[in-house]
Amino acid sequence: MLAKALPADAKDQPPLQYWQEARTQPRTLRVSCVKVDLRSPLCEVVALVGDDPDGPGPAESQLESPLTLAARNKALAAVNTNAFNRLPDPARKSQGAWAAGRLADIRGWAVTGGRQVSPPDAANASFWIDPKGGAHIGAPAAPKEAREAVAGFATLLVDGQDVSKEGTPLHPRTALGLDREGRWLWLVVVDGRQAGYSEGIALRELAALMKGLGCWDALNLDGGGSSTMLVADDKGTLQVMNRPSDRDPQGRPLPRPVPAMLGVRPR
Repeated sequence: MLAKALPADAKDQPPLQYWQEARTQPRTLRVSCVKVDLRSPLCEVVALVGDDPDGPGPAESQLESPLTLAARNKALAAVNTNAFNRLPDPARKSQGAWAAGRLADIRGWAVTGGRQVSPPDAANASFWIDPKGGAHIGAPAAPKEAREAVAGFATLLVDGQDVSKEGTPLHPRTALGLDREGRWLWLVVVDGRQAGYSEGIALRELAALMKGLGCWDALNLDGGGSSTMLVADDKGTLQVMNRPSDRDPQGRPLPRPVPAMLGVRPR
């Protein structure tokens, strides 16, 4: 995976790395990880946002298959990001809860290519890349200048300190984190709701996992059935690397359509 897409400098780590871990503590868990060098001239991190389906209407995006959304933006790797509110669409006969094409109001900040799709709000902490390329995690109260931005729920780590909530239930989770220098970005998906394979993780445990990977700051993104990690194979074809908790009619894992993702693509 990724070996042919972005070759490493002989003196440094590859700019884009993927691996998966099977853990037995604190319970059976399957953890999928992508690590990105934000200073590499070979790749860039971008927000991937579905098309606005109704112009001046209430929707900011629409639900789209993660594979379609990421492939359309030529991503080599991607994870789901913002939570969202599903909106009714009188023009659609089917209003399936997670149907692709359903209108969506993105929760929290979303900026793609310098264009703000959804403003920041106090309830949803954000990850953003400023105009100079610096990466940040925090909760801006008002819009800042940003090239790219996505939002999650609350921060997990701030300046190396655990600020997560105790006693949270076990769920599939998606998270991202930065090292102390802001050079390395981790994208992480922990599967859940699957006894004997991966049972899910609480927020305090997720914060400890992110710190163990090397994160100084970390953010909990949308999770549950939306938790999805995509990585391109050596032919450039995106594959679902985790095992989403939703199932198709045949009982196979089914990536849930989402309105926004964070992706990594060649510069």
